Amino acid sequence: MLKRPGEYEPPLGKIWTRAESRMWTITMFSGTCVLYAARASLPICAAAVAKEFAWNKTDSGTVLSCFFWGYAFTQVFAGRIADKYGAEKVLPYSSLAWTMITFFTPHLFDFAYWTNYPLLVLLGIRVLTGVCQAFHIPSLASIVSKHLAATDKGRVFGIVLAGSHWGTVLAGAIGSILIDWIGWRSLFQFVGILSLIWCWIFRWVLDRNKGTGGGRSSPQPEGEVLIDKKHDTIESHLSANNPCPSVPWGTLFRHPAFWAAAIAQYTGGNSYSILFNWLPSYFHETFPSAKGVVYNVVPSLAIVITSLVAPVLASRALAEGKTVTYTRKLMEGASLLGIALCLMLVPMTSSFWFTLLIFTMAMAARGLHHGGVSVNPHDFAPNHAGSVFGVFNACGAITGFVGVYIAGHILEATNNNWSYVFIVTAAQCIVGAMIYTLLGTGQKII
Repeated sequence: MLKRPGEYEPPLGKIWTRAESRMWTITMFSGTCVLYAARASLPICAAAVAKEFAWNKTDSGTVLSCFFWGYAFTQVFAGRIADKYGAEKVLPYSSLAWTMITFFTPHLFDFAYWTNYPLLVLLGIRVLTGVCQAFHIPSLASIVSKHLAATDKGRVFGIVLAGSHWGTVLAGAIGSILIDWIGWRSLFQFVGILSLIWCWIFRWVLDRNKGTGGGRSSPQPEGEVLIDKKHDTIESHLSANNPCPSVPWGTLFRHPAFWAAAIAQYTGGNSYSILFNWLPSYFHETFPSAKGVVYNVVPSLAIVITSLVAPVLASRALAEGKTVTYTRKLMEGASLLGIALCLMLVPMTSSFWFTLLIFTMAMAARGLHHGGVSVNPHDFAPNHAGSVFGVFNACGAITGFVGVYIAGHILEATNNNWSYVFIVTAAQCIVGAMIYTLLGTGQKII
């Protein structure tokens, strides 16, 4: 088959050395960190922004959720573009775009209220931000899939995804202080500057490692290549070495295990999206005397720890002879059922510290997802990880505009009765755990 002009052809013989793997893991981890710091900025300062612009709960839910309209519907396209033309070519441009939007968000909000249609302009700004950020995770999935042996992909990608929670901690800790001292606008500018620094670092890593992540081959020192000689297969190398084939979507979509994983991704993503977007507002309203730097940081610290531990636990289980399917089901089941239990306990307490503990445990349970469904695309679609992860990420991102938007309506209709939001979310997690336990798999599908 002839290669079309400009089409990306993955490199030949490019499994990363250990040194290259460390450099790329740190770079991708830090990139995910600043991306999520940017994404968390508006939820963290939502109460202050809502007060300034006189938003009700429906307005807040709409503005928070519309980010995911652009994010979710761009995922599949973003994954395919990353697989086809090279994530290393796509990522610098998309990253610079969302970085600029983040830095200028306060000015764009002011501009929106200068026009005659402020809400419409705000929706456009948020949707565009989602579109630009949609390329990040599928691009990283594509990079990892092409440059690591099969036994290393899940561990490295799990660590990279853990950067999302570090970003939330960063935005929560620094943002709470900036909002109190300077105002909510300073948070966006701080995160925007950090993101711009990362864009420069990523460009430097690309230039330094041309032939590694950049798509050209280079010699590998004997004994340094990250290949498990016992478990690695020719197929895993072909997934990194061959030009990007078309994705057999029909085969994938007809397999019940794919839909089980997609449902688990959706239900887990729904719980995380609601906590991610609404938790600062919940604590601000329910416990007005509590310090934002506490409730914006402590739950996220828990998920940071478990999201880093989960890939290690999963790798250890595999090393001990457990099957991939058993390991994925164990990790994802513990994650979803743990979240459900915690959310059902929230309406039973009125203590700030006990409530904080419950939400911290819920976020910790969510971190176990990084040893479960989060890395499933590498299991059942090793040759199409970017494209399939785009579909998966879309399933999780849809909850961002459905779940977050509906939560805003529930709160508006029930006079801010948060119990309804948490119970409905818990029920969905239980359903997701049951379906994935029955039908999920860690075997190759396509």
